[in-house]
Amino acid sequence: MTARRPIALIVSVICVCFLQSYCIAQDKSNVHFGKVSPADFNLPANPIIDTNADAVVLADVGSVHFVGNKHNWFSYVYKRQTRIKIINKKSIVDLATQKVVLYGSEKDESVETLSAVAATTYNLENGQVNATQLDKQDIYTTRTDRRHTEKRFTLPAMKEGSIIEYTYTITSDFEFNLPSWEFQSESYPCLWSEYEVKIPQTLSYIFVRQGVHGYVLDKGKEGLENYRVTEKAETGTALGTQDQDLFVSANTVEHQWAMKDIPALRFESYLTTPANYIDKIEFQLSKIYNGQESFDHTNSWKKATEELLHDEEFGEPLGEDNEWLTDLVDKISGSNSAALEQAKSIYYYVSSHFTCTNHYNKNITTTLRDVVKKNSGTVGDINLLLIAMLRKKGWQADPVVLSTREYGYNLVSYPVLAKLNYVIVRLKLDGKIWYLDAAQPHLGFGRLPGNCYNGHARIISNTDSASIYFEADSLKEKKFTMVMLSSTDEGLKGVYQSTLGDQESYNLRRWVSEKGEKPWFKNIKAAYGDDLTISNEAIDSLSQPENPVKVHYEFRLNQEPGASLIYINPMWWSDTRDNPFKAADRKYPVEMPYVMDDTYIYSMEIPDGYVVDELPKSAKVSLNADQGLFEYLIAKQDNLVQLRCRIRLNKAWFPADDYASLRDFYAYIVKKESEQIVLKKK
Repeated sequence: MTARRPIALIVSVICVCFLQSYCIAQDKSNVHFGKVSPADFNLPANPIIDTNADAVVLADVGSVHFVGNKHNWFSYVYKRQTRIKIINKKSIVDLATQKVVLYGSEKDESVETLSAVAATTYNLENGQVNATQLDKQDIYTTRTDRRHTEKRFTLPAMKEGSIIEYTYTITSDFEFNLPSWEFQSESYPCLWSEYEVKIPQTLSYIFVRQGVHGYVLDKGKEGLENYRVTEKAETGTALGTQDQDLFVSANTVEHQWAMKDIPALRFESYLTTPANYIDKIEFQLSKIYNGQESFDHTNSWKKATEELLHDEEFGEPLGEDNEWLTDLVDKISGSNSAALEQAKSIYYYVSSHFTCTNHYNKNITTTLRDVVKKNSGTVGDINLLLIAMLRKKGWQADPVVLSTREYGYNLVSYPVLAKLNYVIVRLKLDGKIWYLDAAQPHLGFGRLPGNCYNGHARIISNTDSASIYFEADSLKEKKFTMVMLSSTDEGLKGVYQSTLGDQESYNLRRWVSEKGEKPWFKNIKAAYGDDLTISNEAIDSLSQPENPVKVHYEFRLNQEPGASLIYINPMWWSDTRDNPFKAADRKYPVEMPYVMDDTYIYSMEIPDGYVVDELPKSAKVSLNADQGLFEYLIAKQDNLVQLRCRIRLNKAWFPADDYASLRDFYAYIVKKESEQIVLKKK
């Protein structure tokens, strides 16, 4: 929480980092909130409203202005008004219940408040507009964690064709938490989105724009505003105990942004999260001026590290003695003389005995003792407990905070702790560094789940705090598959064996743990249908997380006996059956989960009485010179047909400009791998 600073005298200051005064285009919305006519139910012809749209945001308008408060300082007032047309009933489940998150714990001097909530559903019946309003008693409150409260309300009488409209106001003393604004929706097209801010120049903000669409309105100006703030009387002074109201004037910075006809941000394959690319504006408090002196509030990783180290929900429990853990740690580590083996014993104990209930909370939600008692907790509870246990052995173990891929990037230059949803462990042992995550029970020691490879992360330490990077380009996934067919009296029989990479092994272990090994092979059999009969199937190393998983089975091709022609696709067992990049173009980069190197070996014994009539040609294709490679090398020798196929990508991240070449690269692979060997009866 930011400390309040008394106002002695407010004078004009220049906000050099915020004000921009220009306008791209003038425009405005034709929506008048609170008034709905029959004509409003007719959507305009607009290319962003396609057949896939389940709803359309007709207008979404927000504003922020500041008022004086009882803490001798300022509060911001945030107001939002939204109107949406329901097209398909699929959207009702998503849009019926609106949620508003408020910041502030019971220990704060104040908490954010919600007021002026109004919600109405309009339906057109027999040419008349009928309005059904929200009952104020149907607003529900839930405490989601120590620092956040959620208010929920559900719009009544919604159905296909309805127009819904809602508005609310949030008043907050937390000037560091100025609301961001998303002009674009992940689910629905928007005809008009607008945001306006009016900020006293005692507060300076920098703002970060994101997205690909332009503004129809982008203008700023300076103004002047009068504020009334309340100065609390100090007890025991000659002034008595009566509060005083002070009226002050301050120059203001005003800015207005608007976008129109914004398409929904549809989720595309190989995109980590829309949150990284959605059109939005975010604000970061940089300076506070109280009339006498200026205070720098630009956050830094040094400040953020200090805050986390002394946070009662993060670093503070690690600084405690935790003597009660000693006996448990000694029992787990046993008499192993090697420090690494002891560390592995502790790690696997925690990963196998504790269930993660929330993978998006880096904090300790209870106490470490309570986590041990319950054998469950958040990722913060579990991994910070692991740190406490490793420290009991005298080793240096520190938390590393990061944002997972689905949560969006976290900024390198400006720490925003709310964007950091995950914590892992850095262990220094015998001159080596290990990164651990005990919240994922199927991970091997020293391995991380793929969603942790999201760029910048931060080590939180008293001695060597620093930035580190987990890039998908550094995660190299190797896979080796071998298929061998033999000619028998019963036809072509074969053996399939595939050794998976670390990430695929981890994903398969998770899948089998949740659903079982038999359903896994049942899906494989269903994919092959009646053309293939599988037997003696098995998965090796499921319980050995440091070893790659091996999938193997025997099979028989079900073909017509004595057929004059036999068609066999040697790449039938390959994973690349469809092009994952079907769209003609793409606005956003392609973000693969890892760098891949996939090798496929095929060997077939030509059945007696048959000869090779047609054989695919060998091929070798590069992607953008050195970014990828596809090899397809096939040959007949004596009574064998042998094939070696390899797909290699040397990078995981491709800019949108490379999309066309990547799409064409995979299109060639899919076409080539569909070619068949034709056997002809002698």
